[in-house]
Amino acid sequence: MRREVNEGTALGEPNSVKGRRRRRAGLFRRAGEIVEYAGLRTVAALVRALPVDSSSSLMGAAWECVAPRTRRHRRVLENLRRAFPDKTEAEREAIARAQWNNLGRTFAETFQIDRILADGSRFEVVLPDAVRARIADCPTGAVFVALHSANWEVAAWPLRSRYSLAGIYQKLSNPRSDRYVTGLRSELFDGGLFSKGHTTPGRVMRWVRSGNAIGLLGDHRETNGVPVTFFGREATANPFPAMLARRLHVPLFAGRVVRLAGSRFRIDGVEIPVPETNDPTADVLAATQSLQAQFEAWIRERPQEWMWVHDRWRIGRRRKQAGELGIAAAKRT
Repeated sequence: MRREVNEGTALGEPNSVKGRRRRRAGLFRRAGEIVEYAGLRTVAALVRALPVDSSSSLMGAAWECVAPRTRRHRRVLENLRRAFPDKTEAEREAIARAQWNNLGRTFAETFQIDRILADGSRFEVVLPDAVRARIADCPTGAVFVALHSANWEVAAWPLRSRYSLAGIYQKLSNPRSDRYVTGLRSELFDGGLFSKGHTTPGRVMRWVRSGNAIGLLGDHRETNGVPVTFFGREATANPFPAMLARRLHVPLFAGRVVRLAGSRFRIDGVEIPVPETNDPTADVLAATQSLQAQFEAWIRERPQEWMWVHDRWRIGRRRKQAGELGIAAAKRT
């Protein structure tokens, strides 16, 4: 007598049982996403129930009170010891607490970003005359790189009248939350947001080649990045901004946001020189180091406004060729 065998029995259970388990797991995942999204929207509603400056001040005070009690505070202090070995423990503790206050303010301001952007009196823009002229007269696209300083979300504010601007961001795992958060930034990036992925370098190349601008943050550690010196220590950085500027012959600008009183900001910008020699890899490395040096100078001026919680100096594995990150994809475009 021939015996019918279900394919799933080879692994100890019928396929129908596996299917039910997968469906159940999917239901739990979607339920979790809905709960998370509901929590996010609840926080947003509470923040938006207050005036911009009040919600920013309240959230900053809350973070400054709670965050120093967490494990991440120890990482902040360790990073400050690496960057400022000559400062006292009390000085580093004061910087760390002020950093938490700034991050709390930035968190609240994210939900109020439309109101902040609508009030031009909240912004001051300080650019050297040469940079202003370069931006105004530049016939090509451009690359703008900021660091996590003050409320970095508004770094692109001065560019809206000159360029069609797109951004690069890390997509959230919750699609509902991701759509909401990216929607909050839509007023800054009329060209949309590119989520990080294998196809992103090529898409960005085509965007900038068409005469548009790209904005991104460039001060975090890049596991597969190129070696740089940051606060006198070995670190890694993403070479993609410099590679993009070098390959497309477009200007590379660095920007920072300075927090003034409350939710008011000053935006500074400089142009980063990008060499064009017979050695493109060396050019990219030099420009990347110059960009990180500019970031370091700005952080030294206002250390309380930088995101020290990031593990900036942890060195991961590197690619065999410096600058390989994104370059292969770019060459195919």
